[in-house]
Amino acid sequence: MTTWHLKPLLLVAALLVTHHTRALPQPLNTVAYPQEIYLAEDFRYYAPQTLFDLLQRLPGVSLGWQPDGELEIQLHGLSSQYLALLINGHPLLGGAGNSSLNTRQIPASLVHHIEIDRNSRADLDAGGGAAGTINVVLHDAYSDNRIQVSGGGAALNAQLAASAQLIGGDSPLHLSAERRLARQDSEGFSRTPAGNDDWREHNRELSRSLLLSFDTLFNDRHPLHLYALYLQADNDDQLRGLHPLNSPSSQQAPQLTDTRTERDSERVTQRLGGNMRLNWQHLSLDAFFVAEQFDQDTRLSQNNPTSIAQTNQIDDSRYQFGWQLNETRNEHRWSIGLSMQQMKRVSGSLSNAILTSNSDRSGLPYNYDYKENRLSAFALDRWQLTPNTLFEAGVHMSTYELSQDSFSAEGDSGISTDTHWLPSFHLLHHLDSKRRLRLSMSQNTREPEITDRIPHEFRQGNTIWRGNGELEAELVSNIDIGYEHNFRANSSSHADRHSGLYLRAFQRIINQAILQTSSQEKDSDGITDIYVLRPKNSSGNAVLRGAELDMEFPLSDHRFSLELGGGVYRSDVQASTELPHRHRLSNQPDYMARIGLQQRVNDTWRHGICWRVQGGSEQTLPAPLSADGYITQDTSDAQNLDLYTEYQWNRRWRGLATLNLTPGASPFVRQDGIRQYQNLKPLWYLTIQGQF
Repeated sequence: MTTWHLKPLLLVAALLVTHHTRALPQPLNTVAYPQEIYLAEDFRYYAPQTLFDLLQRLPGVSLGWQPDGELEIQLHGLSSQYLALLINGHPLLGGAGNSSLNTRQIPASLVHHIEIDRNSRADLDAGGGAAGTINVVLHDAYSDNRIQVSGGGAALNAQLAASAQLIGGDSPLHLSAERRLARQDSEGFSRTPAGNDDWREHNRELSRSLLLSFDTLFNDRHPLHLYALYLQADNDDQLRGLHPLNSPSSQQAPQLTDTRTERDSERVTQRLGGNMRLNWQHLSLDAFFVAEQFDQDTRLSQNNPTSIAQTNQIDDSRYQFGWQLNETRNEHRWSIGLSMQQMKRVSGSLSNAILTSNSDRSGLPYNYDYKENRLSAFALDRWQLTPNTLFEAGVHMSTYELSQDSFSAEGDSGISTDTHWLPSFHLLHHLDSKRRLRLSMSQNTREPEITDRIPHEFRQGNTIWRGNGELEAELVSNIDIGYEHNFRANSSSHADRHSGLYLRAFQRIINQAILQTSSQEKDSDGITDIYVLRPKNSSGNAVLRGAELDMEFPLSDHRFSLELGGGVYRSDVQASTELPHRHRLSNQPDYMARIGLQQRVNDTWRHGICWRVQGGSEQTLPAPLSADGYITQDTSDAQNLDLYTEYQWNRRWRGLATLNLTPGASPFVRQDGIRQYQNLKPLWYLTIQGQF
């Protein structure tokens, strides 16, 4: 609801002067909620090209496999649908799954640091996500002038990024830009009851990004930050061969058939935002605004085994503004805030063709527009209960009015309104100068996708896809318990951020979970069977429980740094009238683990290795022709091995070589006697970075 306002200058300074090998920061020990801050600079050793490359290497992050086979970022082992991804405090616009796509579009070179909240908070935009909240903070006008050139990849990839101050002094204006060409060639084979065959995929993306930042300080105490962000990406994806589990299909041809499909897309995001803080003796007022436009054109075509072409367009716009009033002193501090937002989306399809897989509904020919007016408010109190105990209690209120026009056979769907009151509680207790305990409890919601809510009906053959205007938001109850232990004597949450142990245990209970259901009906002739795919709220609950451990400490007089991490996850979705058997949450891995070692040979040369492994996951998917209307698709275990070496010639220039031996998705996906394999090729990058 509110902006993630500017951190105190002392916090930023402490982060900037700390320079170590990796980034396992101590969570902030001056607030009760569990927040961690990671500098993007500390992950440069992996030659990150995009935000996705940065996020996948953060402690406590796992990877999931989306319906189209793409990887997604997860916290707590939950699907990315439950993750709130914010850019400078607010999510980017776009259709379903856009947050995951944005992680591949936003350049790593624009990112200054990343803030992670492991639990929801009242003063977060929309209260935060059930899995957690990741806020990506872009460079401001005080950033260094620098240039970066990178090349490599399995195919010919190239990146050129630069940033410079256009205006210096007390009110600087800073420009950051990047142009990146990325190519990826994938191949594999499929084993089916009918035989085996190969498949190949070629992906090419050309992206251009601009970030303009302005900062100033009024009367030496009131900071103002303005920024303009432009992101453009052109993507071309070609798939050839027997790829039965994730490739879009017209469902009019046999599934086990050689396919030739193409997907071309162009995405443009334009955002203007800013915030200003007014500081008084005991109060501060943060005001913010966001104006944003998003456009996406996608062309999906198949020329074998059938000839079908489909073009979809999404046009989004948003205006949002708000304020937050904070008491900044005393043992008892309060905050209140209010924001208002108007968002509009127009979606159009230039054909009636239907190209979907059993796990991906994005190929439906949607034609609709909708407008949402949302009002959000929060109030919270912070108490210093004892010299060693902090407590925070708050509530986030969100109410909206949704006007939809589907242009389908059922016409205008009218007005939908809803209001949610979401409480949150956070407790921090210092056992001593090095050890802390945290307890966090909260509730939040996951709203249905707009395409699921619109009462559309599409038919192809004997299959019908229907929307559900009666869908309700999922209500998620969260609890996190954490133990933090600093190993170093300083026990500073920033100076010691590369030495510590962090143990987290958590639970998520999802009420009214939204399921894609499959049912059978009779056609109008009373004889023919038709199969209906429709989203519904489940009458049962879903429960996720898990625990994670992250640890890092120096060895051998700080020449070596060792990091260890791992997590285990267990979930259970109750059987219900909508889904008659128990199953796991979609894309939730069994476990994950990582181990990394870095050696600092001298002041100019360092190298390291990091190995990560992750257990398999599964999805329950609607399949009308199966015995009970559902099938299970599961993935194999996956692992990733990174090697890197960096040489710094002087204070301004350094070179980096990175080799990723096992990148990509899971080695195989399995469903109903079909195995779809992917051959994983090494990925390498050479990078030169300089400051001027």
